Amino acid sequence: MPDGGRGGWMLRGWLLGAGLLALGAAGVLWALDGEDAAGPMELSERTDLIAMVCAVVGGVAVLATLWRRPEDADAEAVARLAREVKAIGEPQWTSSLGGDLKAIDVTFAFRPYAGARAAALPATPAGRLERVVEDYRDLRPRRMVITGEPGAGKTVLARKFVMKLIEVRAEHEPVPVLISLADWDAGEPFRDWLTRHIQRDYGLPPVSARRVVAARMVLPVLDGLDEMDATGTAPEGSRAARALDALSGYQDGTDPAPLVLTCRSREYDALEAAGSHILDAARLEIASVTPAQAVDFLARRDAARRPALWDPVLDELRTAPGGVLSRALSTPWRLTLVAIVYDRAGDPGELLVPATPDAVAELLLGRYVKAAVERAPHAPGRFRPEDVHRWLSALATHMDGATDLPLWDFGGRFAGRWPRAVALGTMALASGAAAMVGVAPVFGRGWAAAAGLAVTVVCLFSSVVMNGDDAQQVWHMPRIGSPLWRVGLRRAWQPGRHRLLMLLGIGSYLVLAVLAATALVWENAEDWLFLLVILSLASILYLNQMTARLDVATVGPPGWVRGGVYFWSALLVAQAAVSWMARMDDRQLLDAGLALVLPVTASFGGWAVVEYAVVVLLRRDIPFRLARFLDWSVSAGLMRTSGVAYQFRHREFQEWLLRHPVP
Repeated sequence: MPDGGRGGWMLRGWLLGAGLLALGAAGVLWALDGEDAAGPMELSERTDLIAMVCAVVGGVAVLATLWRRPEDADAEAVARLAREVKAIGEPQWTSSLGGDLKAIDVTFAFRPYAGARAAALPATPAGRLERVVEDYRDLRPRRMVITGEPGAGKTVLARKFVMKLIEVRAEHEPVPVLISLADWDAGEPFRDWLTRHIQRDYGLPPVSARRVVAARMVLPVLDGLDEMDATGTAPEGSRAARALDALSGYQDGTDPAPLVLTCRSREYDALEAAGSHILDAARLEIASVTPAQAVDFLARRDAARRPALWDPVLDELRTAPGGVLSRALSTPWRLTLVAIVYDRAGDPGELLVPATPDAVAELLLGRYVKAAVERAPHAPGRFRPEDVHRWLSALATHMDGATDLPLWDFGGRFAGRWPRAVALGTMALASGAAAMVGVAPVFGRGWAAAAGLAVTVVCLFSSVVMNGDDAQQVWHMPRIGSPLWRVGLRRAWQPGRHRLLMLLGIGSYLVLAVLAATALVWENAEDWLFLLVILSLASILYLNQMTARLDVATVGPPGWVRGGVYFWSALLVAQAAVSWMARMDDRQLLDAGLALVLPVTASFGGWAVVEYAVVVLLRRDIPFRLARFLDWSVSAGLMRTSGVAYQFRHREFQEWLLRHPVP
């Protein structure tokens, strides 16, 4: 946004804050003066008036913080994106290697780019994983397609590329961001899709995300072109072909915009043969792991601990470089499987029995889950291998070929339409009923019925127009005790419009708390309840400001679940207290107002939380604490994270689970 636009937003924010402050001050001074047209005001009437004014100011501040997330300036947005990419890179890198810190230094070569205008290649390419950034920087233009066989290490190479480039990039260079291509339909403009992922996966405010993408400060590293279509889909007219056509037209002014793409060799060859390709790109082909590399990897990881069992396997790799075992273990993924399966138990000599490479893979995958459960670094043995296998198979079935599993869209995308309908109906009816209970003691049953119907309609409408992206960006809480809380606390008090709103809201709630606490001296039970409402709303306001400034990807996918649970719990406590207050005193207009405002506030992204809860509670084929199980699966090496989504450790494992749903 231009400076004038940012200045306009800041000016409007300050005018809003000044107006609210003036309203609050005028109301408080008038109440303290104690006179109105009917004569002197009683102390209780003054207190009620002050409370109402402060509640209005605090309520507007809360809604303002929920309605629009704080934007970043261009440089701040780019720096924030770079920080998030770097923060999540290390754990995802370690997870992708099965707990090791060093990957096999795979080699690659630049292939001729058939039938299309190619990029100018480096004069002396290094052709190694550790120096892939150097080769990329020598390309003109900087467009690269990474191809290789299944399990060859395309995603590992892409992750390594992102980590290395983020370390050496200058401020004026774009930030590399790894994104899975599986959910892109080429009918959606590429820039819009890229903006949506920057916003969703890395927590940038919508306007900031659009500006960063428009300024070409994002280097898209697009993983899994081959995963856009079902196996066996013809190249002509496929989603992958349409994606390549769209990416070819991705420009930076008059020049081709930089990008990196990964795809399986066979699928990319078929697309090229059908005339689909990216213009002005260099194609990088990952070489197979050599038997010598496989021997070195296994000797370093496992063979030293049990040499008597491993020597026959290593001898087979050395003496039969073209044999079944050498061909089966010619990719980093398969070698990692071997290291996991036979890390602590089992006889690796059984790898010499299968007659084909595919049979070796089936043997390894059949033992993978049990071995991963037993060697999990966090709470090994927490789950039975049979249960883990069954739950992961159910998730693979629900995903229906998709690679990303975001919790905020779990019910809608992976569990059918009925959870969404149940969630919407439950939330809207419950909100309408809560409004009726709060309004009836003040205005009677007729008005209460009308209010309940109005709130139900509003909640349904707001739930339809709000989407899960917005919900997960508003509520993403770290674990209790996480150092991220200190980061959020520090950033929440940085200068800006959000700090002004937070100060107004918290100041208003502090006044309300003092009034309620003062009234407790006379043991007024209603003021106990009022104090409970104040504390609930104040905590929502402050925690929202803290979490809105945190890196979404750093908090991780379960952060949305934790935030949603807290948000709804606080609102339910406040709503219950307001409803009880209205029953105790039928003169409280404030109670009736809160009874209407709270259910509508709950509808802000609330349907996604309720939908997730409905699916987890009612389905028998997934664990009750799904987020906790998926986090554990990541630590065990069965799953991995990508932004705010979970993914299976490898596509081959996901496909194997579909073929073997029963342990």
